[in-house]
Amino acid sequence: MDIRSKLGLYKENMEKPVTAPVRDTGLDIQDLVPGNVQSNENGSCFVIENRYPVSWLHGGISLGDSMMIGGDITAALGGPDCEGLQAGNLIYMDTETTGLSGGAGTVAFLVGVGFFEDEAYIIRQYFMRDYDDETAMLTELQQLFKRFQGFVTFNGKAFDINLLLGRFISNRLRPEFRDKPNLDLLYPSRRVWGLKLENCRLSSLEENILGEFRNDDIPGAMIPSAYFKYLEDRNASDIKRVIRHNELDILSMVTLLGKLSSMLQNPFSNTDMGYELLGLGRIFEASGKTVNMLECLEACTGSEEYVIRSKAVRRLTDVYKRNGSYDKALEHWNRMESRNTGFELFHLIEMAKYYEHKIRDIEFALVLVEKAVQNCMAAGLKGSRQFEELGKRRDRLRRKLAASKQSQ
Repeated sequence: MDIRSKLGLYKENMEKPVTAPVRDTGLDIQDLVPGNVQSNENGSCFVIENRYPVSWLHGGISLGDSMMIGGDITAALGGPDCEGLQAGNLIYMDTETTGLSGGAGTVAFLVGVGFFEDEAYIIRQYFMRDYDDETAMLTELQQLFKRFQGFVTFNGKAFDINLLLGRFISNRLRPEFRDKPNLDLLYPSRRVWGLKLENCRLSSLEENILGEFRNDDIPGAMIPSAYFKYLEDRNASDIKRVIRHNELDILSMVTLLGKLSSMLQNPFSNTDMGYELLGLGRIFEASGKTVNMLECLEACTGSEEYVIRSKAVRRLTDVYKRNGSYDKALEHWNRMESRNTGFELFHLIEMAKYYEHKIRDIEFALVLVEKAVQNCMAAGLKGSRQFEELGKRRDRLRRKLAASKQSQ
C-alpha cells in the first residue's frame, strides 16, 4: 500500500466516532438519579430537573422574594452593568468541575442553572456522562442562556463564566452569552459580612447567615475525584451527592440575593445593626447612594463594639472632610477621644491636622500630636513607621510654634 492510500485510510478511521463501551453496572446516573437524555445535533447529555413552588423556604426566605427584586437593587449589588435588570429575568448558575483552580484542561462536568418560570423555580442540571457529552451540553446551555437578561453567580466572574467561555471556544462554539451582565454575589457578600465572618464562602454564608445546615454533603475538594472515579467504574453514588450539592448551592444563591435585597431596603430592621450595617454602608457608597451610606455609618458610631465604632468614624469623617463639613467630623473625633481606649491614633492625627491647617492653632495641634506619640509608645509601636511620621510632625509643629512666638 502506497503512502497516499495509507493516509486515506488513516483519515477515514479518524473521522469515525470513537464510542467507549458503556458498562451496565446498575448504578449509573440514569439508575440513581431521575432525569432524561437530551439530544441535539452535537450529541446528547443527561439532564435533571426539579421544580420548587415560589413559596418554598430556604434559609427562612421564600424563593419568590428574589423574583420580585428590581433594577435598583440589582445595580446596587452588581454594579452599573446590572442596572435595570429584573431578578426574575436572570438565570442562576453554578458549575462542578474537574479542577478547583481552573486552567487549561479543566472541564465543567455538571452545570446547574435555576430560573423562574410559570410561578415556579426550576433547577435544571446538565451532566456529562463522559467527555464526548460536552459539546451537546454546551449547545443546550447556549439555547437556554438566550432566554435571560443575565446571570446570578457566586464567584462566577472569576471562575464559572470564564471557565465556560474557554470550554465553548475549545468546542468551536461561539459563546453568545459573553456580554451578558453577571450579578456576582461574592462581592456584595464580602462587603456586608467580610468583617463578621471568618470567610465568605457560600457554605459559610449558608450556615451563618441563612441558617441552613447540610446532611451528608460532599466536600467541594472531593468533587473532581468523584467524577474521575465515576468515569472509571460507572458508579454514580457519589455523583448523586455532587448533584445535590450543586442544587443546594443554587438554592442558597437565590435566597442570599433575597436576604441582601431585604437588608438594602430596610437596613435598620433587617441587619444586626453592627457589622452588617457597616457593610451595607460600603454597598451604598459604591452605588453612589451617599445619604443611605451616611445614615448607616452614623448609626454605627453609636455601637458598643469598638471596632465597628472606629471603622464607621474613619469612613464617615473622610466623607465629611471631602464635603467640607469639618464641624461634623470634629464632633465625631471628639467623641472618639472621650471614649478612647488609650491606643487609638487616627482621630488625634486628624484633629491635629484640622487645628493646624483650618483653625491655625499650632499649640493645640502640638498637644494632640504629643498625645498621639504617647499612645503610639503605649501600644508598643515605638519603632514603627507611624511613630517615625508622628515624630516628624511633632518636630515640624515645634519649629512652627517657636517661629510664631519669635515673630510676636
